Amino acid sequence: MIFGLLGAALIVVAGIVRAIGGTLELALGHAGRAIGAWEGGILFLVVGGLIGFFALFGRSGPGERGHVSGAVLVVLAVVGWLLLGFGSGLLALLGTVLTLVGGVVYLVAGR
Repeated sequence: MIFGLLGAALIVVAGIVRAIGGTLELALGHAGRAIGAWEGGILFLVVGGLIGFFALFGRSGPGERGHVSGAVLVVLAVVGWLLLGFGSGLLALLGTVLTLVGGVVYLVAGR
């Protein structure tokens, strides 16, 4: 659980940093770059929120939730790499790696 939550937190922080960077771009008069940065920030926040939800979902309740959450976390890590890109920054890349590790741990442990 801790790996998934850490991954989610890092991706959310990366989204906040990107949104702040977009605000600075707007202050410098680059509206096009600002909109792109805000769009990326919102995307990071959504992906981080989904990862956090499924990391918590796998720990709560009995049954096969651990396996399902593990599979979803692995898929979200791969989709995060594809959607966010490898050049999206160190925080987002580290967050997706931690999410992948968390998903594999859920799949192996089945909790």
